[in-house]
Amino acid sequence: MDYLISERERLWDLHPIIGEAAVLPSTSIQDAVGAIMNGSRKTRFSHAFWADPCTGKSSCLDAIEDHIKEFHPGSGVLFYEPMKEDGSAEGRLLEDMLLQMEIGAPIARTLAGKRDQLTRALLALAGADLHVFILIDEAQELHVQELNWLKGVINKVVKKRVKVTTVLMGQRQLLDRVEQLRRANRQDLLERFFKRVLEFTGCRTKDDFATLCEAIDTKSEYPEASGWTYTQFLFPRAYAAGFRLQAQASLLWEALIASRSAGDIERGVPMQDLAGYLAQVCILHKDLDAGEMQLSGELLAKATREAFR
Repeated sequence: MDYLISERERLWDLHPIIGEAAVLPSTSIQDAVGAIMNGSRKTRFSHAFWADPCTGKSSCLDAIEDHIKEFHPGSGVLFYEPMKEDGSAEGRLLEDMLLQMEIGAPIARTLAGKRDQLTRALLALAGADLHVFILIDEAQELHVQELNWLKGVINKVVKKRVKVTTVLMGQRQLLDRVEQLRRANRQDLLERFFKRVLEFTGCRTKDDFATLCEAIDTKSEYPEASGWTYTQFLFPRAYAAGFRLQAQASLLWEALIASRSAGDIERGVPMQDLAGYLAQVCILHKDLDAGEMQLSGELLAKATREAFR
C-alpha cells in the first residue's frame, strides 16, 4: 500500500483519467468493436459510423485498434485520416496513405508506382494473419472518386488472398456522402462501404455510464503491467476497503445530468465532457481517499461546473 501511494503521488498527473486521455469501453464502443470483429471473418467487410462532434469517434477507433493489437496481433492496422481539401486526385490519395503508413522509403513519382508501392505496403502490413484493418477517421472528407480509388486498392490486396476490413467513422455529413452515391447510382460503392451505416452515440443513460465506471474499476490498468486498476491507483485506501465507482454510478450520473437539458441527454453526453467530469471528480476527491470515503454531493456539483464551464 505504501508503495502504491508513493507511485500515485509521483504519477498522478500522468494518469489517463486525470489527463482526460483514457479510452474507456462505453456501451457504444463495445457494440462497435463487436460489430467490426464479427464482420471481420469475411474476406471484404466494411462498416460505417456517423456521429456528432466530440461524441467519441476517435476514441472508438482507438478502442478498435487496441482490441486488434491485443487479440489479433498477427493482423495489421492502417489508421488513415483523409486530407480536408476540395477536389481529389488519385496520386495525392495514394501518397497521403503511404505517408500516414510511415513506410520509411521514398514515395514513387508515377501513379503506377504509387499504386504498386501502396499494394506492397499493405501486403507487408497484413502480417501472419494476412488481414488488414483500415480505420478511417473523418470519413466524410472522402470524395466519391476517392472512394472508388480506395475500392481499387482494396481489390488488389484481396486478390493476393489478404482479408481487408474497413471502418469509416465520420461526422453527420457522412450521410450526405451516402445520399450523393445514391444519386450518382454508384451501387458498387454503396455496397462496398455503406451497406452498414449506424449512428455512434454518446452516453445516454445511467446504464451507459455504469459501464464506463465498471471499466475504470475492473477493465483498466495503470501503470502498464502494474496490475493496478484505474480506481485502485487513484483511490488506493478506499479501493482496499471496497470502494468502486460502479456502485456510485447512479449518484455520479444524477450529478452529471443535473444541469443538462433533456435534449442534451437524448443526444448523448459527449465523451469529451465525460472525460472532463471524471477527471474533476477524481481531482476533487483525491485528498479524501480513506477506507470510509464517500463521494461528496457538493464536490460532484463542483466537478460538473468545472468540467462544463
